[in-house]
Amino acid sequence: MKTDSVNVGQPAYYDKLNAMLKSVSINDWKIYLKVNSLTTFANWLSKPFADASFGYSKILTGQAVQKPRAEEMTEAVDRNIGHALAQLYVKKYFPEDAKKRMRVLVDNLKKAFEARITKLEWMSDSTKVKAKEKLYAFTEKIGYPDKWRDYSNVEVSKDKYFENRLSATKNEYAYRIAKVDQPVDRTEWHTTPPTVTAYNNPPLNEIVFPAGILQSPYFDLNADDALNYGGIGMVIGHEITHSFDDQGAQYDKVGNVTDWWTKDDYEKFKTRTQQVIDQYSSFTVLDSVHIKGALTVGENTADIAGVAIAYDAFKLTEQGKDTLKLRWLYT
Repeated sequence: MKTDSVNVGQPAYYDKLNAMLKSVSINDWKIYLKVNSLTTFANWLSKPFADASFGYSKILTGQAVQKPRAEEMTEAVDRNIGHALAQLYVKKYFPEDAKKRMRVLVDNLKKAFEARITKLEWMSDSTKVKAKEKLYAFTEKIGYPDKWRDYSNVEVSKDKYFENRLSATKNEYAYRIAKVDQPVDRTEWHTTPPTVTAYNNPPLNEIVFPAGILQSPYFDLNADDALNYGGIGMVIGHEITHSFDDQGAQYDKVGNVTDWWTKDDYEKFKTRTQQVIDQYSSFTVLDSVHIKGALTVGENTADIAGVAIAYDAFKLTEQGKDTLKLRWLYT
């Protein structure tokens, strides 16, 4: 494939830049570029440069103290050769058995979500079919990628920190440039496996659970189902729901923005979304200050549904079934 167009997000910027290239002297541009280079690389250099850079950012951000050196270095490794670090991390903290158990968790959450779609009285059969297609078209990224990034071109020396960072940056640039004119790689990870996060990416219809969040108290390979479905299960349900919240519902099963709902169904969906907005807008944060429900509706919807779906999924497990039997016996 060949790139036939480029989406320029801010065309007015280039109009202004084009005018300034003619009106600003070459010497001023040299000074400007030199200052920007020093600002960019300051934290890769010696302490005086790093201190000067922090003094500048301190005024803008209000950050009181610099990060400890150990934290800075950990972040530097994660950002620049994160998949190399990740291989060591998952070997110690996320074995293959954990990944297999997580896949069962995700599968049960999808079954529970599908069952809820089926039971919806207000949604037409045609929209239900498309909703289920989208649900089972998820790209699920659990723990770590099947294919690791290659850092063989990165040169690392223990006494050349600046050169190390420069080499890693060049490698990253080459990695990104190589994507030009290539199909979108839906298996690519956009966060490193040790990162404590979870997210839904509607344009790729993917849900991502790195090994970093698949640790206690969210997930424990040796814990029972009740703990794991109450912890990471709720997170999985939350992220699945984002594909069907006020924003995610606008994307189809391959990540394109399109009207896959019937017009009548989408109006009914918006009516129910408004109920979530109204509910949260009634909550008081402090004194007379209320939550602005319209600004948080996606997260609120995902939280409400995440808990309910996780509980439904738990009831699909042997432990969940036994728990229900005991409840029936003692009530």
